[in-house]
This record gives sequence, structure tokens and C-alpha cells, in this order.
Amino acid sequence: MKRTRLPLVLIALLALSAAFAVPSAEVKITDSGKGYQVVTHERRGFALNYDKEMERFAAADKADPRTGGIVFTGSSSMVLWKSVVSDMAPLPVVNRGFGGSNSPQLWWYADRAVLARKPRLIVVYIGDNDTVSPSVGVGNYMKYVRLFRDEVWAQNQHTRLIFLSIKPSRSRWSVWPKSQEANRRLARMCSRDPRLTYVDVSQTLLDAKGEPREELFLSDKLHMKPESYKAWTAVVRPVVERVWAEIQAEE
Repeated sequence: MKRTRLPLVLIALLALSAAFAVPSAEVKITDSGKGYQVVTHERRGFALNYDKEMERFAAADKADPRTGGIVFTGSSSMVLWKSVVSDMAPLPVVNRGFGGSNSPQLWWYADRAVLARKPRLIVVYIGDNDTVSPSVGVGNYMKYVRLFRDEVWAQNQHTRLIFLSIKPSRSRWSVWPKSQEANRRLARMCSRDPRLTYVDVSQTLLDAKGEPREELFLSDKLHMKPESYKAWTAVVRPVVERVWAEIQAEE
């Protein structure tokens, strides 16, 4: 894959480190031998295997070049929210979720997946594919969430972001305590800046005993059925409407 540019925040870090003759955070790109490249950044590796998705986004953006709206992005739970545009209508929403992405991939692809549309508001679901990995700690997940946030603000410091909590599922129930800790830290980060908002969607998927409601999930016990997004809409839409109204009032 040929990346058009490094993330803005990484460029700043490299320039700063060069100025003070301090070794920079190493970014190493290697060939996986499987048709895509792999990035190693500060000892975490991640695949650059979303070329087709980025090409599809670019084509959609060319067909509809409007900017300044609302972008929903993140991993497969966002990809499968097929009804999000109609669920949020008439708000100016596009869905730019991609595959089984994790937090470093969201950061790396931010310019092509999200920032190309110059959004005023971004709604993010990311973390499922971080917390499931034994080698990825909550701190590492939060690092890339912050790098993504900073990449967004490097384009426009007034852009608002809404972060959805990592969801519970039977398939990944063993790592739910880890995901809960990630959610707590995500909520804490959002509480410290008025440009950030945290929304807990996890409760829509749990029963009275705090167990996953398996009737809401597909057979893989990880991804949600289409009707499950109705509950997400009931929780997420009022927050999106409120934040969007605040953005419009500031113009």
C-alpha cells in the first residue's frame, strides 16, 4: 500500500524529535507476503490491508463531495450498521466503518477514511479488536485513540467526536472486564474536553443479570443483528442531535 502522507501528529513528533536530536518513535513498514504491508509502530504491528475500502470511500466521496457533515467510523460493528444513514436522517451522515479494524488502523487510515470529508462531527466505534488481543493492553488502545483524536484536531481543532463504548458479546465475554476498563478510560478522556462525548451502548446488549442477550447477536455471537441497531439508535441519535445542534449554533 502507498500511503499519501504520514498522520499529521506523527509528522509533528518526527520533526520535534529531530530538532532535539532525540530518537523518534520508529515506524517500520514491511511486506507481509500476503499482498499487503505491515506497520510496526512503537512495538505494535498492524496490517495495512484496507486498500479496497479506502478506494471505495474515495469513489463515494468523489460521487458526493459534500464536506462538513457527520462521519460514523470504526470497526465491523459500525460497518454492519447498514441503516445508520436512515436512522440518523435528516442529519448529514455517511458511514466510513471498515472491516475488522483496530485503533492503530483507525489512526493510520484517518486521512482517507474520515478526514477527506472534513467532518464537523465524528462518531467512533473502535476497540473490540484491541481488547481481544492478549498482547494489547488498555493503555496501548488508549494511546491510539488519542493519536486518532489528535490527527482529527490537527485538521480542525473544533471538530467534535463521539466515542461509543466497546460492546459486550458472548464470543468475547472472557475479555469483558478488560473492555470495561477500556470503556472507563475512554469515558474519563471524554470527560476532560468539551469537544469529546462518550456514549455507553453496552447496556442495550445486556440482560437483567448483566449477561449478553444472545438473541440480539448473529450466529458468531459477536456481531449484532440488524434489529439490535434500533436500540443503538435510541441511545446514540439523541446525543448526535444534541452535539450537532451545538455545532450549528457555533457557526
